[in-house]
Amino acid sequence: MDFSLLTYNTLLNDAVSGLKTICSSQRPDFICLQEIDTTTSTFQKVERLGYKLADYSNAFIKYGHIYGVATFYNPHKFEFRASKVILLPKGLLEMVGYLLRIFKTGKKTRTVLKTEFLCKKMKNKVIIYNIHLSAHGTNHIRLKQIQTTLNDVGLIKTNKPTILTGDFNYPYGRKGLEGLMHKYDFKEATNKILFTTEGAMAHYTFFEKILGSIFFRIMRHRLKLDYIFYKNCQSMYAKKVNVQYSDHYPVYAMFKLI
Repeated sequence: MDFSLLTYNTLLNDAVSGLKTICSSQRPDFICLQEIDTTTSTFQKVERLGYKLADYSNAFIKYGHIYGVATFYNPHKFEFRASKVILLPKGLLEMVGYLLRIFKTGKKTRTVLKTEFLCKKMKNKVIIYNIHLSAHGTNHIRLKQIQTTLNDVGLIKTNKPTILTGDFNYPYGRKGLEGLMHKYDFKEATNKILFTTEGAMAHYTFFEKILGSIFFRIMRHRLKLDYIFYKNCQSMYAKKVNVQYSDHYPVYAMFKLI
């Protein structure tokens, strides 16, 4: 049996309005969203497209709104079984940022959302990790965050189909990321996708726009931030969906249960 997944960084909820168009054309079985406003009204917008919310976890506060990751599923094909929130270590720049903002907006810890589903037809269990790693800091902290997630994967004793997906914020030095994932027998479904963002800078501060314009000019069409890794299932294909509701492109992948 085939199943499909869409991962999408919604740019502080901006792209939620475009999900109807995306889902009507792609029809994913699972939707993993990052930077989504974790409110009931936002979740209801997605559920009106025919999906159910499995769970969500908060990641950070900006402009007085709490943003995080949320995973939705097709209730006709899958049954939601369980979820778990995994707390991630912070980088130095994030800790400094929290100290500067704490009295205005409060403090949140970046998390990974683990969800488990049962395929109604084949009775297979499918595990999905919805990931949004630190945007600030070096790849060293991101590797630590991925390792924390993989430590949880290591607790799974059976050969359940497992997907790690989301915004890894890993724009350079990909061999380090690939090497760590291969160590845990994960393959990349998105290995033929060269870039997943054009570097739009909506919501950036003035200082961030200056730094971003320099970085994006150098890395144009090479900025791959969004990934889908898998194990214990078969990857059929993956593609970047060419819509521009966010500074990221949605990434879609099809798998087969084996």
